Amino acid sequence: MTDEELVTQARSGSQGAWTELVQRHHGAVFRTAHAALLSREEADDAAQEAWVAAWRAIDDFRGQATFRTWVLTIAWRKALDRRRGVVSWWRALRLDAAPGIEDGPQWQLVAPGPTAEARVIDREARRRVQRLVRGLPRTHRDALLLAAAGDLPYADAAALLGIPVGTLKWRVSEARRLVRERLSR
Repeated sequence: MTDEELVTQARSGSQGAWTELVQRHHGAVFRTAHAALLSREEADDAAQEAWVAAWRAIDDFRGQATFRTWVLTIAWRKALDRRRGVVSWWRALRLDAAPGIEDGPQWQLVAPGPTAEARVIDREARRRVQRLVRGLPRTHRDALLLAAAGDLPYADAAALLGIPVGTLKWRVSEARRLVRERLSR
């Protein structure tokens, strides 16, 4: 069954159709929220808020975009609302209390080795990249993390951020360049 058919059924009150939509897209909703918040717990809360908001607004879904893009846009906005909250944003920025990158997009800088030493080196490299990504300007960081999540084509990610596709591509490229440059120091 397509998303469009499920949306039609959900509008008619079918809990099963809604459950199927949530199961299909929850991972992407969570990863989108995580890209904005950099905190597993905050992203989980934002994802839940996004699903509640989507359910309440299902009758307003016009089909101008795919259901996936529509719900990811809601998730991104809910995550940004949470990020704007001073307490939650500063909590997410505290490096000592923040979750590791392994909780978000899967970036492997060092192939995991069988030894404890290799695992420690890998974990430290992830933390270093995490600090560098968090130190990027917000516009670059948001673009990079949305692209790294891999759930949206660039056109949809650009629409989510309200910028042209070319600007998104430049920001992702520039963010990667800055991280590479800082890593080489």
